Amino acid sequence: MTHVAVTGAGPVGTSVALALVKAGIDVTLFEQADSLPADPRAATLQPPTLEMLDGLGTGREIIAKGLKAAVFQFRDRATDSVIAEFDYGRLQGETPHPFALQCEQFKVADTNAQAIEALRPGTLRLATEVTGFTQDATGVNLQYRGPEGEGSLHADYLVGCDGGRSATRKGLGVAFEGFTYEERFLVLTTPYDFFQRGFQVRNYVLDPSQWCALFKVPHDGPPGLWRTVFPAPASDRGIDALSDKYVSEQLAGLEPTLGLADISHRNIYAVNQRVAAAFRKGRVFLAGDAAHVNNPLGGLGMNSGIHDAVNLAAKLVQSTAEPHQADALFDAYDAERRQIAKDYVQAQTIQNKKRLEAKTPEQRAAAKAELQGTCDDPARHKAWVMNASLLTGLRKLEETQRKAS
Repeated sequence: MTHVAVTGAGPVGTSVALALVKAGIDVTLFEQADSLPADPRAATLQPPTLEMLDGLGTGREIIAKGLKAAVFQFRDRATDSVIAEFDYGRLQGETPHPFALQCEQFKVADTNAQAIEALRPGTLRLATEVTGFTQDATGVNLQYRGPEGEGSLHADYLVGCDGGRSATRKGLGVAFEGFTYEERFLVLTTPYDFFQRGFQVRNYVLDPSQWCALFKVPHDGPPGLWRTVFPAPASDRGIDALSDKYVSEQLAGLEPTLGLADISHRNIYAVNQRVAAAFRKGRVFLAGDAAHVNNPLGGLGMNSGIHDAVNLAAKLVQSTAEPHQADALFDAYDAERRQIAKDYVQAQTIQNKKRLEAKTPEQRAAAKAELQGTCDDPARHKAWVMNASLLTGLRKLEETQRKAS
């Protein structure tokens, strides 16, 4: 039986592991932490991702744990006016899920992990770190350290889903090409109900210096919590972006009645736009943040990672039935997913940030006119949400695959 080792039990690692287990492939899923990662950072699931989770058998349960967001909104911070609202309902007939879903990534991983263990207990090895690996024509030899000490394992393939600082990618010597933004992102969480201000579940606020992304997450709700993302100065600017003073300034520009007592959590992190120079080297693959990272504006990172997982799992399964096609299949994974990462996810998230932070009056006017004109035109409106939901990129990939076959 084909044996695949997967490192990292986040939403991407659990998705590829679940897809392989359901196909009858032996899987060992390593997670360095002693419990599933509880990072809530990514929280948006796009329609095609929900379809893929349906295929894994966990979609219905994940949808039940989330908040449906059929509409997302663009606002102007200076005037507190709505610029445009984009409706995923325009995707009726294109997908069985014409909405985005707000559901924290750890809930996706946990739901997938429970399904894996129900199908094949013992697949998930918690508190176990892969400390190194080598590969040859017969497979991949892994060294690991776990609760019972050090050990080794031979697998036919290794899939690295171990995050932006991926030890798997570093072990392969694969470059992580791109850049790090000078500014950082400040995340503030509050129970304050922005619905009373006319906000939607997902919102983007334009401003040259204090742009903001605002969205609701289910948390332990109802009623749930609201997460806000603000720009923060680079760490070398001498400004403490987690200080009460800086946090208060951000809040005052968004909702003057909010005070520090209304903030339940604050965090700051660096943001990168990077794509690995290769998603595959021999029998070792990269997926998710190990392969590509981007800013969170648009809610695309976790989605594209799960798309990596489903694409790769299908090719690994096909390769067991058609071993003579293995190299071609794996090269196709690298080409297909790298192209989407660069042409769609990177391009779109970079453009999303530029739109929110437009600096000059002319740039701001152009951004508003583009959003309003697109929203008001039915054909452009649908095309916009097709692209924002990642459906356009997937449809073009499917067309390319059909022509190639």
